[in-house]
Amino acid sequence: MHRCRLTAAILSAGLICSVASFAAPPDSVGRAWFPSPTGAALRSLALPGWGQFYNRSALKGVIVSGAEEWLLYGIHREHQLFKRQSELGVTELAEQHRNQRNRLTWYFTATLILAVMDAYVDAHLYGFDISEELSRKPAPGGINLAGVRIKLGVIGR
Repeated sequence: MHRCRLTAAILSAGLICSVASFAAPPDSVGRAWFPSPTGAALRSLALPGWGQFYNRSALKGVIVSGAEEWLLYGIHREHQLFKRQSELGVTELAEQHRNQRNRLTWYFTATLILAVMDAYVDAHLYGFDISEELSRKPAPGGINLAGVRIKLGVIGR
């Protein structure tokens, strides 16, 4: 029971920190706020989803946080089952729980690495303009690449 309260307190603190990062005001000079890539990566490493919330990607933050916390719970549960089966002397079941625990640990490690990388890259691309004006459309006469003219057309019917 005590562990559940501790876990709930840690998760609540993470949620408060995540919500607080949405309220980041512009700096004292009045420039727009941009997330720090290193800060986003470190936040994502410290608490599940915090780096994504820091980058103001709430949906990704919820998904990453849920996935990491579910995997941590699974690791903990499988470890408890492994210990219980080992104490009872049921080696076959104990080995199955140990293998599942180890598999979940690898999944958690991969998820954590991807979450840190996502937070880092997302912070770098935070202010990136994705409007349609930036797309390159071919000119009516074709595309000119390094002196070579390429003409695209529909070949007859």
